[in-house]
Order: sequence, then structure tokens, then C-alpha cells
Amino acid sequence: MKIMADFDRGYYYAKQRNEASAGKNSLSEMLDLVEIFSEVDGYNAELAKGMAAYYAEQARMTRKK
Repeated sequence: MKIMADFDRGYYYAKQRNEASAGKNSLSEMLDLVEIFSEVDGYNAELAKGMAAYYAEQARMTRKK
């Protein structure tokens, strides 16, 4: 079993949550999530940075459409 870093766990958790909701987040909602997760510090900071990275990637893809 491979142990994932907190960043990776956050990224894949956000991906699973987004896919489960059928990607219904709007661009502005995704940007809000990026901002919120980017501001987290302390024990969960790396986890939140992974989540922010996922939503930032999705926001970029949405803008290109």
C-alpha cells in the first residue's frame, strides 16, 4: 500500500467530491474554494493546499471552455 502525502490526499479528496457532485461547481464557486483552502494554515495546511490545487486546475479548465 502506497502512503500518500497530505497534499496528494487533499487533491484526490477534492477530485472525488467534485466528481460525486457531477462537477456542478461554477467558476466563481471554484475560485472561492481556491481562496478559502489557500488560507488554511497549521496542521491541515498541506491537505488544504492539495484541495486548492485541484480546484485551481478545474477553474483553469473551465475558463478554457
